[in-house]
Amino acid sequence: MIDRLTVLTEAESAAVRDAVHGLREHWIPRGPEPAAFFTLGTPSYLDLAENPEAGEYQKRADASRPLLWESFGRLYTRLADLLSRHLGAPVHYPEHLAMPGFHVWLAAAVFTKPKAPVHFDMQYRAFTWPPGTDVTRVLSFTLPLRLPAAGGGLNLWDATYEEFRQASEKGWIEGASDLKRFHTQQYVPYTPGEMVIHSGHTLHQVAPSTRVEPDDERLTLQGHGVWCDGRWLLYW
Repeated sequence: MIDRLTVLTEAESAAVRDAVHGLREHWIPRGPEPAAFFTLGTPSYLDLAENPEAGEYQKRADASRPLLWESFGRLYTRLADLLSRHLGAPVHYPEHLAMPGFHVWLAAAVFTKPKAPVHFDMQYRAFTWPPGTDVTRVLSFTLPLRLPAAGGGLNLWDATYEEFRQASEKGWIEGASDLKRFHTQQYVPYTPGEMVIHSGHTLHQVAPSTRVEPDDERLTLQGHGVWCDGRWLLYW
């Protein structure tokens, strides 16, 4: 259900973190002011899935791609090489999709209760994919770069999207979070520099930290993959 790949050393993770902070003028605030949760890059779950006609996703994806490649090209290349070997197939970053990007939670946004949405990663449905795409073969990944002092991770349940769809059609549940009552929860701890990979079709949630320190921060590189004609297409 979960795979782990070491991508960066502790020192390399800290260096990427510093580079992200060096681009703070390009962070996009998310949520109410004063903002403490930001993205660097263009997540489709925020800029496309909720309002596909607005055009924000494509504009932001096109604008951020050169900046992200210039700043983190070596990281993207390493990540693609490692994933390609792990998955046994080529990995590609399509030019019309947003690059995997960064979530930045400053201390005020780090939460201590499980209030993050319980969900499946379904944002690929907002795209038109080329022939040869198999949307039953998807993946999601998180590369932590810095975590709160109390740690951070992922809550995962042994429930699949197919189970959710069937239960919903039968009227047994109203939403994805209802599945929590019938399935075992697993906590997946994160380690800076170690990428966690799972199917976006497995029920999951950003896990809370047990406490928050004044200088805490949760910084991760996020992305998704879809199988298409013999290779994995990575995007955010």
